[in-house]
This record gives sequence, C-alpha cells and structure tokens, in this order.
Amino acid sequence: MTSTGKQDGDHGPGQGEVERPDAGRPGQAPPPPQWLAGQGPSGATPLLPEPAEQPPPFGEPLPEPEDDESDRTISDIDISGMMRTQVFSSGNQGEGGGGEPAVPPPFPGAPGAAPAGPAPGGPAPGGPVGDQTILDASAWLGNTGRGDDEDDDADVTRVERPAASRQPPAPQPPAPQPPAPQPPAPQPPAPFPHAQDVPTPPPAAPEPFPWAQEIPGNPQAALPPTPQPAPPQPTPPFPGPGQPGPAQPAHEPFPWAQEIPDNKPVLGGPEPFPYAQEIPGVPSQQLPGPQAAPPGPPVTPAPPTIEEPWRTEPAKKKGAKRSKKPILIGVAGLAAVAVLAGGGYYFVSQSGGDDDGGTAAGVRLAGSLFAAGQGDHDGLDQRLTDVAAAGSTVVAVGAESGVDGSRPEFLVSSDGGRTFTSAEVKGTGGTPDDTPRLVGGGGHGWVAIGAGTAGPVLWTSQDGKSWTRQPDQAALPFGGHTRVKQVIGTGDGFMAIGSSSKKGDFSDAEPAVWTSGDGASWAIKSGGQLGLPVRNGQLTLVTAAASGNAVVVEAIHAPDPKKPARFRRTFRSEDGGSTWDTTEVPTPKGTHGLMVGGGPTGFLAIREVKGPYGQAFTSKDGKTWTKAGQLKASGYRSVSTVLGDANGFAAIVVRGRDLLVSRSADGNTWQDAGSVPAQPGRTVRSSASAAGQSVVVGFQNGGGDQNAMLTVLDAKGAEVPVDLAKVPGAVRRDHTVTALGSDGGKTVAVGSTGGDAAAWVSGDGKTWTRAQGAGAAFSRPGGQRLLSVAAGRQGWLAVGFDRAAPHRPLVVTSSDGSGWQAADGAEAFRPGRSQLATYATAAGPAGYVIVGDDGASAATWFSADLKTWERGRGVGNSGLNALPNSDRWLRSVAAGGFGFAAAGGLRDPAAKAATADRPAVWTSQDGKQWTLKQLPLPSGTTDGSLTRVSAQGNTIVAAGEGRTPSGTVALGYVSADGGRTWKAVQLPSPAGAKAVRVTALAATGAGFSAAGTTGDAGSADVVAWKSADGASWTVSTPSGKGLAGPGDQEITGLAAAGGTLLGVGGTADDDGGQPVLWSRPAK
Repeated sequence: MTSTGKQDGDHGPGQGEVERPDAGRPGQAPPPPQWLAGQGPSGATPLLPEPAEQPPPFGEPLPEPEDDESDRTISDIDISGMMRTQVFSSGNQGEGGGGEPAVPPPFPGAPGAAPAGPAPGGPAPGGPVGDQTILDASAWLGNTGRGDDEDDDADVTRVERPAASRQPPAPQPPAPQPPAPQPPAPQPPAPFPHAQDVPTPPPAAPEPFPWAQEIPGNPQAALPPTPQPAPPQPTPPFPGPGQPGPAQPAHEPFPWAQEIPDNKPVLGGPEPFPYAQEIPGVPSQQLPGPQAAPPGPPVTPAPPTIEEPWRTEPAKKKGAKRSKKPILIGVAGLAAVAVLAGGGYYFVSQSGGDDDGGTAAGVRLAGSLFAAGQGDHDGLDQRLTDVAAAGSTVVAVGAESGVDGSRPEFLVSSDGGRTFTSAEVKGTGGTPDDTPRLVGGGGHGWVAIGAGTAGPVLWTSQDGKSWTRQPDQAALPFGGHTRVKQVIGTGDGFMAIGSSSKKGDFSDAEPAVWTSGDGASWAIKSGGQLGLPVRNGQLTLVTAAASGNAVVVEAIHAPDPKKPARFRRTFRSEDGGSTWDTTEVPTPKGTHGLMVGGGPTGFLAIREVKGPYGQAFTSKDGKTWTKAGQLKASGYRSVSTVLGDANGFAAIVVRGRDLLVSRSADGNTWQDAGSVPAQPGRTVRSSASAAGQSVVVGFQNGGGDQNAMLTVLDAKGAEVPVDLAKVPGAVRRDHTVTALGSDGGKTVAVGSTGGDAAAWVSGDGKTWTRAQGAGAAFSRPGGQRLLSVAAGRQGWLAVGFDRAAPHRPLVVTSSDGSGWQAADGAEAFRPGRSQLATYATAAGPAGYVIVGDDGASAATWFSADLKTWERGRGVGNSGLNALPNSDRWLRSVAAGGFGFAAAGGLRDPAAKAATADRPAVWTSQDGKQWTLKQLPLPSGTTDGSLTRVSAQGNTIVAAGEGRTPSGTVALGYVSADGGRTWKAVQLPSPAGAKAVRVTALAATGAGFSAAGTTGDAGSADVVAWKSADGASWTVSTPSGKGLAGPGDQEITGLAAAGGTLLGVGGTADDDGGQPVLWSRPAK
C-alpha cells in the first residue's frame, strides 16, 4: 500500500495470544500435583488454556519491501513482548483451562494450601469457565526487524509461542528406565519473506502450561474439559481443575520464546507459576475431580503469568526438572517444605517434652541425619519474570517452584543492580503459591501484581525492600475477565494496562487501564470509558511509558477485526489516564514498526529502516517529537525494548547471536553497552535501566533444573558479577522428608532430595542411612517425590509422583527398606485416557493397596505379592468412577482385620459449585472391590474432604479439613465396626487458632495421634491431637524450634516405633529451611 506518513501506518494480520492457566496448589485434602494432570490443585485459580498459534519466523535477514510498502507494519509478531499476557482467575472460580506446567501443582497439605478437593467454585468438567485476569508482564519481543549482517546469516532467531496446553489422553508409560536422549525437535518453518509481514499461522496445539498469551480481538479457544481436582500440595503449582501447561516445565509457561540460531526450539514446559495473568509461558491451574485438591484451605494457585519475552531454546533439555505445582504431600503439607534448603534437620528429643509434645527442649540441627545425596542440582526451578527500576533501586520478581508448589521471590538492589538481597514480605491471608509476575515502581513507591490460588494478588512497598501482601479485596479490580500486560510508576502514582472482556472469551476484548495513587486502591476503566480518540474497530494496548506527569501508551488498532490490517497508534495523557489525546510519532518514508519507551529524561521512539537500522525520535513531553540519531549495530535486526533512566535511554537490540544493549544520553548518538548471549535454553523475560546500568532477567535451563537468570551490565558494557546462589533466600535446595513407616524394629522415611525420590532407613529412629535405588527407582527425568510408605509380609512399598511427561505413578518396592526397585512398569499402572496419580499405600493381611486418582475418578491398585498388580473396582454408582458433575478422589488408606479403608472426597452435584466438596470413605474386604460412603458435614461447615485415615483393630479414624464462614477447621470421623458405620467427632482447635489443617494421623498402640497446622501461609505452627479411642480428642500446641516460630512448620508423617512416636516434616522461612524429626512417647 502507499505510505500514509502516519505513525499508525502499520498493518498486517493480527496474531492472537493464547492464555495459559497457572498451576495452583491443592488444599488440605491433597489433590494430585498439578504437574501430574497438567491441572491445578483444587481451589486454584482457574486458567484458560487456548490453542496457540505458531509464531512466524523471526530474526533472519529478509528481503526488504518495496518503497511503497515501507510504512507497512505487521503487528502479529509481537517482538516487544508486550502482547504477552498472563491469566489470573478470580477467587472462587474453578479452573477453566489447562494449566502449566502445567507447573506441577504443589503437594497437598502445605500450609495455606487449599482443600484437596476440586477448587471451590471450580466448574465441573465441561462446565463454564470462571472469570480470569491475565497479566502481560514483559515487553520483550519488540517490532520485528530484519538484519542482513553476513556474520549472522547462519544464526536464526525465532519467536516461539508455546501452545496452550490441553490435556490429551495420557500415553501408556513404559517401564521405568534411565532417561533417554531427547530426539531432535522438528525444524522450525522457513522464515516468511518479510519479518513484519507474516500470514496468520494456524492455531497450534494448546500449551500445557497454565499461562497462555492471548491478543485481544481474537476469540478464545474453547476450554478443554475441567481437569481433575489436584491434591493439596501442599503443586503447586505449581490448583483446581486446570490444564497443565507447568508452562514450560511443566510445559514452558511463557508464550514467547526466542530460538537461538541453528538450535531447535525446546518445547515449553509447564510454567511453574500458575497465575491468572497470562505470560507467555507457570503457575496456575486446578486439577479436576480427585486431582483437584480436596476442599480445605484455599489452594495455592498460581501466580499471574507474565509474558516471557526472549527465549533461546535448542532441543528440549533432557530430564529438566520443571517448576512443579502443588503435589500432594499426603498431609496438609508445609508449602515451603518442598523447597527446604539443604543443611541441618531439627531433631526434637522426648527429653524435656510432655506426652503432647508441648515442650521441645533438645531441638538440634542435624543435617547429617537424612543424607541429601551428591547431586549438582537443587531440584527446584527458579524464574524471574519481571524487573523494574526507580532511581538506583531495582526490584526483580518471580518464583521458585518444586513438586509441591511455589514460593514468591522479591529481589532488591539499592545500587543499580550491582548487589541484590531478598526483600522482606509481610501480610496475612495468602497461600504458599502466591506469586508476583509484574512489578513497577516510581516516586510513589512500588507495586507488584501476581496470582494465587484464589485469584489475583497485590503487593505494595515504599522502598522495594519490605513488601506487604494486600488483602484479597485490594486485587479485585484485576479479577473478572481482565488481562494485565504491564504496570508502571507514574507522576500520579501507578498505572497498569491490559484488556477486559464482557463475554470472557476476549472475542470482544476492549482496552483497559487501571490507575492507583498509592498502589493499594485501584480503579479500572475500559472500552469507551477510557475516552481514547478511536472511533471504531478494536484497540489493543501494547506498552506504556511515563516521564513526569505525562504517560504515553502504544497500541495496535484493527479498524475491522475481521481484516488483517493493523495500525500502530500512540496516545498521551497528562492527568493520570483520565483523558487521552493522540500523539503522532513521525513516519518518514521507508520506515516501519514502532517501539516506544521513556524515563526521567523524556520519551524515545524507534522506527525500523532499511539497512537495517533504527531511526530514533525524542520528546520531552510525549506530544512534540523530534528526529534524533540512527541506531546502527553489527548484526542489527530490530529494537525490542526501549528503556529510560536519569542518564538517558537504552535500547535492547535483537541480533542473531545475542541481545545488544545500546545506550544514548539524548537519542542522537548511540554506543554499544554490552550484550546478553543467546544461549540454548535461555529465556529473557524483562529488562530495566538504573543509574546507567542495564538489568536483564529471565531463566536458563540448568541441565536438570531451571535457574533464574539475572544479568547486569554497567554503562560501558562490562558484566557486573551477580551470583544469586549467594543471595540468602534466593535459591534453596529440595531436601524433604514426607512420611514414615515402621515394622519389625525398622523404620523407613521417604521424601525427596534434589528433585529425586529418596528413602532412609533406621533401626533406632535416631541414626539414618540413605537407601539405594536400582535403575530408575529414584532418579528419572523430571522431578519425583515419595509421599507414603508401608511394610507388609512381602516387604516394603512406597508411592509418590513422577512428574515426567507423560505424568505417571511412582511405585517402588524393597525387601528390606534399604534397596529399592521400580514397580510402576506393570500394566496396571499404564494410563488410559486420563493420567494416573498415586498418593498413599497400606499393607494388610490380604496384601497391599495403593490409592490415588484416574482423571476425575478415584483409583485403587492391589497386589498380594508386590509382583503382580490389578486395578480395584467400584460397586455400582457407589464406587470409584466419577459421575457427571461429581468427581471423586482418594488421598489416604489404612488396613486391618476388616480389610481396607480409604479416605478422600467427592463433589456433590446437588450442591453449589463453590461448596460442593464432601468427605467420603471407601471400604473393601479384599482390596479389589470398593464401596463408597459419603459422610455428613458437621453443622456450620460448608464443605470439606478427608486427607488422612488410620486404623487400630476395628476402629478406624478419618480426618481432613472443612471450611466454615470463619475459616478452615479440622474434620474428624470414627468407625468402631470396621467402616460399616461412622460418626463425626470433634478435633478441637487451640484457643485463637485459625486456618487449622490436619497433616498427619497414626495409630499408636494406645490410641491415635494426629498432627496439623494453624496459621496462614508463612506463619504456620504445628498442632497436635491425641485420643485413646478415636472419639474423644485433646489438643496441644508444641513449642520449640522446628514446631513453632517464624515461618512455616508442619509434621506430615507419623509412625509408632516401639514405645516412641516419630514424626517428620519440615520448617522453612524466608532464609531457607530443613526437614524436622520429632520424637515423643507413643502413649
């Protein structure tokens, strides 16, 4: 077409973004890990997976268009990354889509984790999708550009968008074997003739990660059937039915990835962060049915997804540990237990303690008790998703995730990025999986937006060093059908941009702007309320920049959404977004594309020119623009981001071999200021400029784990060394002990270290020897954790999760507890149309039973000899299979002379979706045929489910958690006749306790003992109960380091060993954590 000479003269086919749901954390009732089902734990924020479109080739030198086309700009390649979006679900919404990683959901049972059942309000499979908010945090993939530098001809960089993950039928898993080399990924399609003029690609398969990026104006793909409720992960993500989409690790969570020349793109794993916010590529989703955590405290879901800007990926990394969302720990787990730092353990001796564990004198650090192994990997994924600067203060946000969920990370620097420390985070009411995805700062302080199990989450800070999580109500403006792409500090406070949809599928997307004077109270305007000078068509806000009281916003305008034409538009406001005027950046003939940014010294815009190079334009007020200098560099292809600070401007230049930082004091003369190499497996998410220094964040595949990437370049381009491993609290190591089993004077503890399954054996409960696993028993690609162990006539059996794709059960056996072999290669453990999860095991006179989930249905397995296995069967409609709108799940099992009794929950189709979880037990005389019995909720309890069951003689006790208008309470039931009849019993709460959860239960020979937690995530302490008959209970609050104090404490496994009751669990705070061993008299 003929050049229009206007800055909005860009047009081309639009490219829709696919939202990726974030994985969340299951509640008390442990739902399956999100990563297992690619869904979030129950209660997790719903995510909306949609089919992703294949990105057009990017980065190769392409032929220039004719002069009459020089003004054409195709907007479907969002090089700036601003088109990326993160999806947030509003509270009480079920997950609406597949999730990330599926970042694997957190282990059920973590403090603050939501109930194990399906997420409250979560739609039943196939049900309506709940409101969601999407956050698009990085502006990374800027306008496409072309470069013809010969030294880059061999390098090919592509912008890769992960497809939204939809949970396909799980393939039959082969017998466990050592990791096999990954086959080469398919070659990317040949580049389009013009970097900016790319035809709209057909939608790709949905990305498994929770977050998918979606561009307003493109209808949202239909959601896949609601996933099974995830077990409480505490996995995470790592939340309610949601397709995993552990984004990259869980499938890569970020939608946009940059491929390094000559390297095949790595498939994105599920995003570890599950947030409503859609960032290309974690975080959160809810598992449908049983997979969703049973009802309980709000599930940790996934933080808002933020867009991943640059990602250079080669062939898929082999055996990478993905950020995992909530996996079930079996008991309401300590959300942070999965991320316990290597080092000491706490040992609480019975010396000085009463029989209730009231005093814990003699607690000692005992790092050598449970050997951690010799791995180079920490077993956790760390990702930084956004960074911002104000003056010399820099704040980077992200999350660290593992098989049992994720924890937020705020890193702050007061010297422009030369040194970093972990910021302090305060506030109550959050869940372990609350994760920040976007951050912005200015003269009025700082604000971060993310997502949690119940929906969007908001944090504020005055100085970037100490952060406060605001009450859930403060984040409500970001809930509903909204998507947030960016947040910035302005002269009037703060502003966020994104889109909203009345239909919820964003086929009717309208631009949206949020404003706040203090970061805590927000107002939203959308569509016509904004008063933008656009008469018709569809408008998509891309990026925003502020300088003084002026704000400039760049947008893409589609006069007719049904046609491919797209135009770049810029708008300006001087009153905090109350009114807007058009501002026109010059469009000289022969230019195309547009990237706008700004800072204290004003605004700068870059248009692409044949050559190729960038033509700069500057403005002091965002209204009047002046032609400045030319940005030229060897290998130049395009400018993806424009930054500003008190020293001038910085531009991130896309080249085939790296990302170049080019600096200018006034926009007239430019100098190279260092570069970030395009390494295989590297993903760049965001960048900032402070005091003349450039800070770039993202993450890097670390040969088994994903590690946070934080690169700092000074004004001359020299790299400033920053080692996050040396920043206290920034990087932890998986070292977790989850459960115990005792028999014949021998006790076995199970858990994980460095992301691999682990077991330890002891003859006295004091000294422990690490067990050995043959072949793939303990070490496999992905992450594993053992959650339950039992001893029987034929030996020992332990079960847990294997989050490798396709997700499948982890089942190992041993004749003596010291040497273990994999047993999950049996035909009975091969999945059908749904993925399988194994949570608990028990051994009785008849043999061994394993319980877990098969999609939305409960599942059991039986073996008389640990060699041959068969699936259990239900009796009619009162059996194991899910019914329409009624998922079923199992989290614990006990054995005795009566046979077997299993505990879990189901969704009552007659109840409201938000309160549909009900406690249920299944009984079997032979371990093969099972009968269901739904138990009544106590008066005042709105919903709930069971997470633990134990038996002594014919007396069976089942416990879990329920929700009441005032918070979470412990549920208890007892049967004195082997499971034929049941009655509710009260497990009293300590005075003033809130958010009470049951995390462990065991028969002691003199009755029963239980353990739990009280308090919100980040401040949970241990609670202990005891009963002589299972009907009458007393409660106590143990004291001592490892049981009470700063951070989270929990006991997830109990077992009587002789006259001693042993307990294992963990303690963790902002600086790290370690496993806990608790010993007290059994009587």
